[in-house]
Amino acid sequence: MRKVRECGLLLLAAFLVVSPLWADGGTVVLQKRSGPFIITLFSDPTPVRVGRADLSVMCQKAEDNSPVLDAKVLLHLRRPSTGNDIVEFTLPAKHESASNKLLYAAALDLPSPGNWKINIDVERNGTLASVGGSLTVLEKQGALLTYWPFFVIVPLVALLFAINRRLRRGRELRHPRARP
Repeated sequence: MRKVRECGLLLLAAFLVVSPLWADGGTVVLQKRSGPFIITLFSDPTPVRVGRADLSVMCQKAEDNSPVLDAKVLLHLRRPSTGNDIVEFTLPAKHESASNKLLYAAALDLPSPGNWKINIDVERNGTLASVGGSLTVLEKQGALLTYWPFFVIVPLVALLFAINRRLRRGRELRHPRARP
């Protein structure tokens, strides 16, 4: 029973360290059909915060959901005015920027929090499709909350080493070696 509990604790500790590393490339922010296309927008990090953000677009044919790999994709982001400080971005999303070559990706630095309006324009063989939605951008996260997994690794390794030594010591006490 004790071994089962210790193995469970080891698995839990390993899960706590590894779980922040399981990334899927982003979260679906928007998915709409426009003309002959289904356009899906992914964002990373999740949730989107002030600073660097990666926006990826998947474009599919509406008739059979097959990917469209030869389109031109433009992202238009605009933060509604809260006075006289309007912020706008227009940037192309490209395969070269994406690690998954089914996606069109673009990276940008978002300067302020709020609800941003986003429009995605897809053009292929003279056919233009456009979808729109909103992207919520949160305040920048503190450094400690951002990098906590790196601070936890060293104490966790020390804890695992101590558990290993304790298990070995217990085994040596129960089964002493015969000395010549």
